[in-house]
Amino acid sequence: MKILKTLHRLKFVRRVVLALALSASPAVAQKIVFVGNSFTFYPGVKGIGQVVDLNQGKGGGVPEIFDALARSAGRSPEVHMETVGGKNLRFHYLEKDFLLDRAWDVVVLQDYSTGPLIEGGDRKSHDAFRYYLSLFKTLFTAKNPDVRIWLYETWARPDLVMKGRFASLAEMQAGLREAYAGAARDFGFSGRAPVGSTFLAAVESGIADDPSTDVAEGALQLWGPDHYHQGSVGTYLAAVVFYACVYGDDPRDLDANNTAAVASGLTQEQARRLHALAHKQVQSVNIVLK
Repeated sequence: MKILKTLHRLKFVRRVVLALALSASPAVAQKIVFVGNSFTFYPGVKGIGQVVDLNQGKGGGVPEIFDALARSAGRSPEVHMETVGGKNLRFHYLEKDFLLDRAWDVVVLQDYSTGPLIEGGDRKSHDAFRYYLSLFKTLFTAKNPDVRIWLYETWARPDLVMKGRFASLAEMQAGLREAYAGAARDFGFSGRAPVGSTFLAAVESGIADDPSTDVAEGALQLWGPDHYHQGSVGTYLAAVVFYACVYGDDPRDLDANNTAAVASGLTQEQARRLHALAHKQVQSVNIVLK
């Protein structure tokens, strides 16, 4: 009996120590900014999150869902976004640096959907992608040397597969994964958030449908009607991936009936499956979850 009581006390002490360590950890991010285009701000505002749009818009999209998820888990982030449709990192650095040049705890960088790729031996957009990442690193670390920079690995586009530009989603995703992973490694960033890889895994595991095939792989629709941008469910899944990356939390611990899941039209079982999928993909890129 005494041994059991001692073990229980030790477990309690470990939980207290872990909680204190986490509360003092830089993983408890405060000032967060998402930089990107429609892959970040679609499908608009749901009115469930607190986001500051640096371009004086209404916010929305992935940052809003991320904020709602974080708050449902007891976090208190200060989420910002700087997004312009159809633009790449070059545009944001040259045209929006005055908005971004401040101290951030976490930065999420998203390039144009095909920007990081090398297609047919043409490296122009790929090299520009890496060049402006290096400039952004200098910009952000000058104000906060401990800033954590995450790269937003975007998804393969079914519309480009349907047009014959890529043979499959898997082929396009492989190129995106390699480009984002290589840049995260070479520039010493916190990592890549495997959003696109998680989209592909959702299709391959029979959770979601691939619009570029005649087969109904799964019931959930991650892409919108244009087979290019994300729909509400895709935005939710992206935000779950970012939640796991930024906080190091296991997304399987999220409430399956949280405000963001409900607003995205998900059942509790669907939300749980997406949480589990995000957990598996985030772990696969060597991010340690507590």
